[in-house]
Amino acid sequence: MMRFDTLLVANRGEIALRVIRAARALGLRTVAVYSDADAESRHVREADMAVHIGAAPAQASYRNVDAILRACGASGAQAVHPGYGFLSENADFARAVTQAGLTFVGPSAEVIALMGNKARAKEALQHADVPTVPGAQGIADDRELSARARAIGYPVLLKAAAGGGGRGMRLAQDDADLAQALPLARSEALGAFGSDELILEKAIQAARHVEIQVLCDEHGNTVHLGERDCSLQRRYQKLVEESPSPAVSPALRARMGAVAVRACQAIGYVGAGTLEFLLDAQGNFYFMEMNTRLQVEHGVTELVTGIDLVQWQLRVAQGEMLDFRQEDVRSHGHAMELRVCAEDPAAGFMPQVGSVLRWIEPPGLRVDTALEDGLEVTPYYDSMLAKYLVWGATRDECIGKLTRACETGGLLGVRSNLHFLARAINHPDFRDGGVATTFVGGQDMASAYWRAEPSAHALAAATLVLVDWPAGGARPGLAAAGEVALDDTSDGNSRLLRIAQQADGGLSVRAWEGHVAEGECREIRIDALHRRDGEMALVLGGLRRSLRVAKDTAAAVWVQDGASVWRFVRATRFAGREDQRDGHVRLLRAPMSGRVISVGVRDGDSVTAQQTVLVLESMKMEMSIAAGGAGVVAKLAVAAGDQVSTGQALMEVQP
Repeated sequence: MMRFDTLLVANRGEIALRVIRAARALGLRTVAVYSDADAESRHVREADMAVHIGAAPAQASYRNVDAILRACGASGAQAVHPGYGFLSENADFARAVTQAGLTFVGPSAEVIALMGNKARAKEALQHADVPTVPGAQGIADDRELSARARAIGYPVLLKAAAGGGGRGMRLAQDDADLAQALPLARSEALGAFGSDELILEKAIQAARHVEIQVLCDEHGNTVHLGERDCSLQRRYQKLVEESPSPAVSPALRARMGAVAVRACQAIGYVGAGTLEFLLDAQGNFYFMEMNTRLQVEHGVTELVTGIDLVQWQLRVAQGEMLDFRQEDVRSHGHAMELRVCAEDPAAGFMPQVGSVLRWIEPPGLRVDTALEDGLEVTPYYDSMLAKYLVWGATRDECIGKLTRACETGGLLGVRSNLHFLARAINHPDFRDGGVATTFVGGQDMASAYWRAEPSAHALAAATLVLVDWPAGGARPGLAAAGEVALDDTSDGNSRLLRIAQQADGGLSVRAWEGHVAEGECREIRIDALHRRDGEMALVLGGLRRSLRVAKDTAAAVWVQDGASVWRFVRATRFAGREDQRDGHVRLLRAPMSGRVISVGVRDGDSVTAQQTVLVLESMKMEMSIAAGGAGVVAKLAVAAGDQVSTGQALMEVQP
């Protein structure tokens, strides 16, 4: 291995910052790369040098191998750290880096290629006596795949052979499900990894997702650093991670760790890596895949072991030997991580975009993020915005600290999953340690437990801000400004609110759900009001609560109360979105901002209600858009490759 003093980080956001800080602690100079969308980002400002590498889409910048190699030449970087995502598990990139005479911080290109193909990885590790999920691989013909699925027994999972992260993954319960899933899985796999090869696996019911962290040097030393439980997921992507797992005993940990070490030794692994397993209710575990890179959730392991994984990646890449053995690895207490994502759980975890109006880091914990006021969250990259990480003496202590972090931190301007996360880690099933990977999919996001109904304090705060009520509370000569119609964009409800000054100096807000003549009226008495620097303190019924408020336009305001955030829009009274034109033509709108990756119809085509007419992609998520009703395509408004915004017209369908 070559010694180096200048490191280029081929990534962005919080992971680029994490690597830059670890490198600086080792005395290394750092080089950031950035796209058009990231020119003013924190990772660019914090590095010693930065090089522009292309346009906003990842394919033109963070996935552009030639541009990154040119950046190495321009900056004098002698080594490249790939972070995670983008090119981190791309064998061709690792090979190109080493062929350019540079050090790639990670395993060899040959090992990345072997483990990057799920079919080949399973075959290789089966020879090392690693238990794998029953399945089939190396089959290109869809009819043969269907036959194998019936032989294995439903339910089955389709997975992209060339990559992970939930891309290309589809669950099929029967032949009809499989026939519908196959083209979608192949399309998503091809778009994400450049290969439409799929593997088939038996779906292990009610399984937990448990992974083992490994660290290996080039001198033959291999250790495992215990497990992380990543079972709370949506769309096969993790949301909460913890160590140790509530489901893993010391004996099971030793067995899984020994398997992970044996697997690494069998393939000649060097660097930090993670082996992912499914753990069934009987304590049997099955290898799924190996991530030949740093994991998003690596900080959980760092908190319980005290070992800095990024620094050790950099030290191993320079030929250093691990200075500890397996018996030296000790786990202390408990650690847990929440992934804060730009998404709307109430709308199927739909990706969200927008400008960050206010970002407040919660105190007393580790926050990995590149967020700051004014940051533009775009559809080009992953939806994860931040990670909240805590250590505690017990699991319950971690849950308590993270719950408070969701309430004391804040993100206004972009809808996030903070309220969902606070509820998820306090759900009785999670607190009991019994959550499987199917947990989120089995929840009704519209139920009272998960829904964040606007509080009286939040409604009052929104009304006061939008009618521009002064901080002192007195407003002589009330007129039309004392009445406002609000659309709550979190639940789609319209409300009419009227504010009035009382004889004793107090204020009252009367709120109607729906039309005044039909809806129930809710009386909110405001005893006191204080405003300062984006904070509003209201006393209602003797209870004082402090809320955060931020206006993003003259007619819209974000309000945070605890872990819940709402966006209220001043609207034409009770006006709803018109999706019908002339009472006949149905207007299909984009449910999220993103890119149109395919359009399956043309003007004049007949469509059925459930027929997929186009596919959108945003933040690593593909969404198929159905016609919604039988008819004829009257007018296409978009084409493949177009960028669209939430609510933008896509096409008109004539019944």
